[in-house]
Amino acid sequence: MDVKALAKRRLFGWVMGSIGGLGLALLALFGLLLVVVLGMFVSSSDSSLGGNVPGQEALDIPPALLPLYIRAEHEGVAWSRLAAIHRVSTNFGLEKPEGSHTVGVFGFPRVLWQAYRVDGDGDGKLDPDNPADVIFSLANYFRLVSDEADAALVQLFPDLVEREMVIAKEREYAAMLVIHSGWLWPLAGYPGLSSAYGYRVDPVTGAPGTFHDGIDIPAPRGTPVLAIQDGTVVQVVKSSSGYGNLIRLEHGGGIESFYAHLTDIGVKKQQTVQRGEVIGWVGNTGKSTGPHLHLGMTQNGQSFNPMLFLRPETEGGL
Repeated sequence: MDVKALAKRRLFGWVMGSIGGLGLALLALFGLLLVVVLGMFVSSSDSSLGGNVPGQEALDIPPALLPLYIRAEHEGVAWSRLAAIHRVSTNFGLEKPEGSHTVGVFGFPRVLWQAYRVDGDGDGKLDPDNPADVIFSLANYFRLVSDEADAALVQLFPDLVEREMVIAKEREYAAMLVIHSGWLWPLAGYPGLSSAYGYRVDPVTGAPGTFHDGIDIPAPRGTPVLAIQDGTVVQVVKSSSGYGNLIRLEHGGGIESFYAHLTDIGVKKQQTVQRGEVIGWVGNTGKSTGPHLHLGMTQNGQSFNPMLFLRPETEGGL
């Protein structure tokens, strides 16, 4: 006789007898509730469990200024150069300009301001403290001297060390945020995909052949989400299922973009937004296994691969 096996059977019988039918039912109910709660936690929580990416240097351009730099971009000057100049000169107006030869909080050289100033926001005023006027005037300066861009930069920064800082910062910005044919990548500094457009194995249910109507871009919770093009907010949804917190923009020509699984939403329905404007923040809401942005696009209601607009040179969206 197997004494150990007999002891186990008797112990099991004693436990079952002590618990009784009601106890077993309660245990089963508790187990079911535990499974449901864990499932909800994985699918709809906005925590930072799983799916995160290593920390990267954040884009230090003030969110309110980024759309202005992008909009002011002209042939002969990149938005990244405009931003780099203000970062090095006055830290976007936060530091006092050096010397009496400048005007305004952004440190625009007085002589150049008089020669190249423009009304950037169309308010009828030429204000060297107005970010829009300063940014568009700087772009105008580089546009008109585009054949001598290097000399133009020297005029702004005679000091070689500062000039090299501008060039280095310009490269950093350009690498963090890509504009292709007028369409902006939505997450600065996070260019990779965790899931491409098309059919795949569902990451939550494991079901094969599930259609994925967008691209997934992994980034830490709270990463700013940028509008990929000028548009109007046509839908704002706050939900703990499906797409989770979602924003949908209309861009004209029947083209719309939508941004899902957001931790928070920064716009309202019918609001007009500019390309590069912060509209929300990366999260993990809805049916999601970790912090990421789900970006989808449609034309006349038909889904298509966003990579065709954002990176058309990449085969298969990767």
